[in-house]
Amino acid sequence: MNERDNFSSKLGIIAAAAGSAIGLGNIWKFPYMAGQNGGGAFIFVYLIAVVLMGYPLLYTEFALGRRGCSNAIDAFGKITGKKFLNIVGYLAVGTVFLLATFYAMIAGWVIYYFIISITGELYTITPNVELATHFETVFKTMNQNAVWPIIGMVIAVLATGFINFSGIKDGVEKYSKVLMPLLFVIFIVLIGYSMALDGFTVAVNFLFKPDFSALTPGTIISAIGQAFFSLSLGMGLLVTYGSYVPKTENLRAISRQVVIADTLIAIFSGLLIFPAVFTYGGSPAAGPSLLFEALPQVFAQMPGGRWFGALFFLLVIVASITSMISIFEIIITCLLEKLHISRHKATVIVVIAILVGSLINILGEGPWSHVTLNGSTIFGFLDAITNNITIPLTGALTAVIATWFWKYKNMEHELTSEGLYKSNVEGPIFFTLLKWVIPPIILALIITSL
Repeated sequence: MNERDNFSSKLGIIAAAAGSAIGLGNIWKFPYMAGQNGGGAFIFVYLIAVVLMGYPLLYTEFALGRRGCSNAIDAFGKITGKKFLNIVGYLAVGTVFLLATFYAMIAGWVIYYFIISITGELYTITPNVELATHFETVFKTMNQNAVWPIIGMVIAVLATGFINFSGIKDGVEKYSKVLMPLLFVIFIVLIGYSMALDGFTVAVNFLFKPDFSALTPGTIISAIGQAFFSLSLGMGLLVTYGSYVPKTENLRAISRQVVIADTLIAIFSGLLIFPAVFTYGGSPAAGPSLLFEALPQVFAQMPGGRWFGALFFLLVIVASITSMISIFEIIITCLLEKLHISRHKATVIVVIAILVGSLINILGEGPWSHVTLNGSTIFGFLDAITNNITIPLTGALTAVIATWFWKYKNMEHELTSEGLYKSNVEGPIFFTLLKWVIPPIILALIITSL
């Protein structure tokens, strides 16, 4: 049996947990979701969802994980004494594997764009060809050839595997402590540049001056779904990390700091991207292609845009790796404890499985793009299934297990570290939300999305 590793410091816990939350969900998905859903109105609902749903679910997952002191599959049955509840853990781990396969693919895309931005190849435009057409062609050609996405994906997966190979303290915690400050430094540099652009004021109004007439049921659904995706809820991720948190740490305090860091990065992403978009005539509603087609059009017109673009894509690479570290760790921990194998063997198995899954996604966006599932590419189908169904469903079931099976007294006992910390005034309020409000809302969202 492998001896369980632990985080060695509060900073390490926050860096790793924030790294899991801060990733493609913030930098790639949040801006285009905000752009497509009216900016300020979307962000208003998003912030409410983060505070009233995201925060209590986040510390609940941490508490479940620490009490269970096991992998994401076994934790649910272990704390309740009802083994059949482990089905929620299997759902979470299955979801996170699917996420890993297309996260790695997108990381491969970003690595390729970082390289061609530095070399200038990205901005080598044939005379009389429109910018939009040029960057659309670059993206399509990359996917059709598939060679560079595969190379980039392999680099991302192997780099992440190397970090997880070393364990929690010497791998996940050690590298998270380096990568997360680097992420913030790059953000500050890029936002400093964006603040000098003519479109900065327009971007601030777009993001923080909500037009409530633009608020629709679809906007509300999208904002709540994004809050879950951004905070890495319903994936077994925080349950896994919680199992490595020492009993002396205050889970509510850690959760607040993770939520604040994650939300700041999401807002920073908007302040980084939209000033450039508005300054150079881009569309805030460009959708998923914002990162790879719309933004390069902006970079091409900016003074020093080649280097701004390269630094931006480096930022996204770092964010991708920090998220992938946590995704890998969930599956590795399960293999360690379910199969009783070494961390090294578990890491190799996970790396190989994700390489194969990512390869299928990459081919599905290129040579196999004619293969569709429910009218979508393989990636589009997996993204819809995880984002609209399995992630929110796991979040809802986690809330049900914590409140109906584990009960308030046991949960509060864990959250206060067995009386080491005082119970918070908001504890009963959030418990009520978790028990009676959040699961029905999530169920309604799933039904609506279907």
